[in-house]
Amino acid sequence: MKITFLGGANEVGASSCIINISNKNILIDSGIRMKEEKLPNLQLLKDYGGVDFALISHAHMDHIGSFPIVAREYPNVLYYATHATKDLIKVLLYDSIKVMDLWEEEIPLYAEKNVENFLDSIVTYSYNFTFEPIEGIKITFFPAGHILGASMIFIQSPEGSLLYTGDFSISKQLTVEKASIPKIKPDVVICESTYGDRIHTNRTFEEERLFLAIQNTIKNGGKVLIPAFAVGRAQEIILILKNFMKKKKEKFNIFIDGMVKDVIRIYERNPNYISSRYSKLLLKGEQVFRGDNVLFIENKNQREKLLSTNEPCVIISSSGMLTGGPSVLYAKSIISNEKNLIAITGYQDEESPGRKLLELTEDLSEKKIEFDGNIYDVKCKVDKFGLSAHADRTEILGLMQVLKPKNIIFVHGQGEAINELSNMAIKELDAFVLIPNNCELNSIQVEKPRKQLTYFNVKRLQKDDHINSSNIYELWQYLVSQGQVGNHITSEHAITIWNGYKEINNDESKRVFDILKETPYFEQNHKRPYLFKILSIQEVEEKTKPKLMEQNTFRNKAIELFEEYGLYKVSFDVANNSATLFFNYPKIAEELMDKIEKLQSESLWDIKINQNINLNYANKEITELCNKYNIVPFKISYNPISQIFLVKIEKENPNLEIIADRFYQKSRIRIEFDYPKQKQEIFIEQNSDKMEQNKALTLIEIEFEDKPHKIYKKSIKNNGQYIEVSFISPQIGNRYLNQIKKLQEKTGWSIEISESINQNEISKIIYEMFNRFNIVLAKNPSFLPHQLKFVAYTTQEIDEDLKRLIEEEFIEKTGLKIDIIKK
Repeated sequence: MKITFLGGANEVGASSCIINISNKNILIDSGIRMKEEKLPNLQLLKDYGGVDFALISHAHMDHIGSFPIVAREYPNVLYYATHATKDLIKVLLYDSIKVMDLWEEEIPLYAEKNVENFLDSIVTYSYNFTFEPIEGIKITFFPAGHILGASMIFIQSPEGSLLYTGDFSISKQLTVEKASIPKIKPDVVICESTYGDRIHTNRTFEEERLFLAIQNTIKNGGKVLIPAFAVGRAQEIILILKNFMKKKKEKFNIFIDGMVKDVIRIYERNPNYISSRYSKLLLKGEQVFRGDNVLFIENKNQREKLLSTNEPCVIISSSGMLTGGPSVLYAKSIISNEKNLIAITGYQDEESPGRKLLELTEDLSEKKIEFDGNIYDVKCKVDKFGLSAHADRTEILGLMQVLKPKNIIFVHGQGEAINELSNMAIKELDAFVLIPNNCELNSIQVEKPRKQLTYFNVKRLQKDDHINSSNIYELWQYLVSQGQVGNHITSEHAITIWNGYKEINNDESKRVFDILKETPYFEQNHKRPYLFKILSIQEVEEKTKPKLMEQNTFRNKAIELFEEYGLYKVSFDVANNSATLFFNYPKIAEELMDKIEKLQSESLWDIKINQNINLNYANKEITELCNKYNIVPFKISYNPISQIFLVKIEKENPNLEIIADRFYQKSRIRIEFDYPKQKQEIFIEQNSDKMEQNKALTLIEIEFEDKPHKIYKKSIKNNGQYIEVSFISPQIGNRYLNQIKKLQEKTGWSIEISESINQNEISKIIYEMFNRFNIVLAKNPSFLPHQLKFVAYTTQEIDEDLKRLIEEEFIEKTGLKIDIIKK
């Protein structure tokens, strides 16, 4: 292969190279310089026989600034880039036309029509998708970090493989993830060397140092100007400052001006190329680069007002080297005030005003600088902060050690940086290291091209229809059958496998991207959102399995449906996927079962109804009803066995029946009122023909001596009005109603059965029964009064026949039910 650098060798600027491989001329990048001699040597393109196709690494002007000229000279050439890179190119090149219109005594390099034609010729592809612009030559873009859409370009051909790194960053930034390259084996690497002579300072330290410098300037009443590259650096600084303001709980205004505003809009429109932390927020519609005191300067009046005010603030504006744009205007205004700060955060070309400002900080003599032919006294503070988006020497050498190429070409760096990096590479790496000059032809013979791992070598289906939400399942099934589970694809991969297309329309790619994002058969990679993992059958089943309604959503829905019926609380048992509804009066819920079952079906929660009455609420409601009729209840009690409220009042009232009816309508629970009887009634009862009470009690005891169920307690109630007898449960007592009726006739006493349940005796029965059957209880039995049953928790599963036997014996002995549950 033959490689010639038209610019960018032993310099930073005008990056451009032409590679002749398999008898095809591939142009990579075509930038400009921030100097008088702006262009790379494009004449060499003609000398070499033109261009077959071109590749674009990223959208900085030193890599794209002269492409409209190439497009004018070679109108049939196609240019390949990522989607985000194309969007940024459009903003930058249209801005460059405006800048060229301001040049005095200079002819513009190209016209708007040339930019339009160039943009129309750009074909976009996602990262990690391999395409063939020409048969036999494969191209893949890999994430380079650096800025939005920046790519390392991997070229594979019969003559060998080459990786063009472009500008790259090994460290993760806030705006973009770090460079990411799979296990490729390039024979040749063309590598940037911008910071080949240094090791970056700690990024976190530099970010905090910048914020502290700004904080100090603001407190002293000064302004801070941060001249920043419109693409990448400005967005990074905005996020740094927003994060620190939130962390430190401080606020100051940050004004954004120049092309930075338009670039922010491009970043917002390309969430799939932004770091995972912020892409999620953008996809949710949240503001990432705006808000939190970040304000856009939209016109000249706003700019003049900002300059005229004494308000402390931060101004972030292009250009980053103070070579033009609003940043120069702001610099002229703030440079003569010692309270102010100019913070330099990026690379400064040797001849740029930004570089000269930095040099003044080391000069003890009188400090002056020239802007637009005028001399200004430099009284403000000037400081440099290391926020580079380029790899340093250690990171560059580390990448080379991973890739292990046999040939390394270092470019995109000043002479000293390239020389230091090359000397170290020669010592540490088993590779031929080349430092080229511009316009020199470099021939590299790859005798045995390294074998590359084949990614996604799947036979194409050659379908006639387009991918849609219906047939995406068939594509997934095919990929699973081809053993691709766990691999990642792009929308371009999907289209290529389905239809077999060589060139893919950008709109079609976006349409399929949206389908992949919505379908359950693929999962978007959270760090690389342009990639989709092919899920296994088990993963798809899990993903498509109906999911429980979110807890807050369920709670809100339940309240909406049932609050008018007395729902006052919802609780969740997540382990068992159950939700419990608490009504003031649980009996009301029995009339709402249709609605409850519908909610259960929609939410997939197993809905239970808490059977306990809200006694505080009931007491309050009964009291209010009584008070309405001038009745003062002095005691309200609830009997869970009979499920009746007993209300003690001073005397009879004709409205008691109305109160009881109204309460029943609300609660479906009866009220009984207890009040002292008239003296005449008491006199009659006291003089009735009754057996002496002790004899009556003895007679009752004798009557039940031979019965299978005994009476546990006998007592005289209500000042001798009646005798109450207590069985193990009232259900057992009801079995002896005939005997009790006969005893009433013999004794002359009214005999009533107690509504209480003897839980201690019943627990003893449970333990005796379970010991007899060698069943171990996991905990003490519990009693559910509203359901009139006990629950016994065991340590083992119980045979159904044995369980039935225990249940029958228990109901015979206690009159109650029992549930047996393995704990």
